[in-house]
Amino acid sequence: MFDNLKKSVEKINKINPKSLLLSFVQSQRVNRKDYSDLLNSNIELESLADEKRLEAMVSNEIKTDFPDISEKSLELLTDATMHLIRKKQLQATDDICFK
Repeated sequence: MFDNLKKSVEKINKINPKSLLLSFVQSQRVNRKDYSDLLNSNIELESLADEKRLEAMVSNEIKTDFPDISEKSLELLTDATMHLIRKKQLQATDDICFK
């Protein structure tokens, strides 16, 4: 019983906390850099701008089709339409095989 405990204590004593901390910090830097690059990329910003432009077009089209619509109803219809558009886009990309 004490042999197992002694072996465990020896293993713990062999662990170098500085090297563990440095490897962890390095891995976090890489992960944060990838994430920040994703958030700050021009492609992501262009995609968001395109989506906002499409949402504005949908909203304007609903306003012209239903001129007496309330703001709340307009918002709900726009959100529902955008949801259906995104759903169809995802269904279309499910068929694509990425290599």
